[in-house]
Amino acid sequence: MSLIVGGIVLMAMGVYVLSVTDVQFPSIQWPQIQLPDVNWVIVGWVVIVGGLVSAGTGLIASRLT
Repeated sequence: MSLIVGGIVLMAMGVYVLSVTDVQFPSIQWPQIQLPDVNWVIVGWVVIVGGLVSAGTGLIASRLT
């Protein structure tokens, strides 16, 4: 279950990094996502709540067996 929560957090961080940075390497072309109207506070809360829900669901499911 921690892998799911970690994946959610890494996904959100990756989208954030791709949207705010302009990394240029000669051999690698990083994608640039244009998301000017994203409220990152709400995205952060969604990631936190989603992680807690996933962890809670996993905890409850592990107690049932």
